[in-house]
Amino acid sequence: MRAVHCLFTLCLLIPAISNGGSLVCPKGTTPKAEATPELSEAWCEISKDGTTFQHGPYRAWWPNGKLSTEGQYAYGKQTGRWRGWYVTGELQGEEWYEEGRKIRSRYFDKTHHEIPEPKT
Repeated sequence: MRAVHCLFTLCLLIPAISNGGSLVCPKGTTPKAEATPELSEAWCEISKDGTTFQHGPYRAWWPNGKLSTEGQYAYGKQTGRWRGWYVTGELQGEEWYEEGRKIRSRYFDKTHHEIPEPKT
């Protein structure tokens, strides 16, 4: 059963690895990837003072291979512009971060009309 799980996980990682070909990790970081039935992800990690952080680009893909989320981390904190897409490929929203704190955002429905921030 473990071999089947490993093979299944590897098959799910193929879209992340192939799509992640443009994922360029900063010097001193290590590329990482993970997949579940719902999402494939790729990111970079760095260790600093005994702690491991996400650092550099982050990308996630829907099972159909379309990009789900992209953004940047700086020592574990979201930074800059993050974008997300619906499973069908339409832009779902953009959020801007400074040192892990969201400072601005905008969101869209599937017909590209701007909508209020979704309640979480």
